[in-house]
Amino acid sequence: EPCETPYKERDQLHAVEINSQLANRLQVEFTLTKVHCLDFMEFQAGAFDKIVMNPPFANGQDITHIQHAAGFLAPGGRLVAICANGPRQNERLRPLACEWYDLPPNSFAGTGVNAALLVIQG
Repeated sequence: EPCETPYKERDQLHAVEINSQLANRLQVEFTLTKVHCLDFMEFQAGAFDKIVMNPPFANGQDITHIQHAAGFLAPGGRLVAICANGPRQNERLRPLACEWYDLPPNSFAGTGVNAALLVIQG
């Protein structure tokens, strides 16, 4: 949705990236973003109105990352995430979602992982 207030100040946008090379690249290319180079599960912050994420899928990490992120949602906030579309995700994440979209097969070419896009409202 359009935002009437553009991001003009540093630290209004946050990115969390565990890979230091990718974190450095984010900092260079998106100078108004506060980049945190650490494991997202160690990230602690206040509340956010909007969260967009593409968590790791291995070993159900998408579930734990999305649940962790949901704890940062401000009242009325919105979290949009991609997750694996498997039985564990359907059992644990779908009940949290106000919207769930099955993505087309092979959305992540070469991975063989079925994926979904979910929305959680704070």
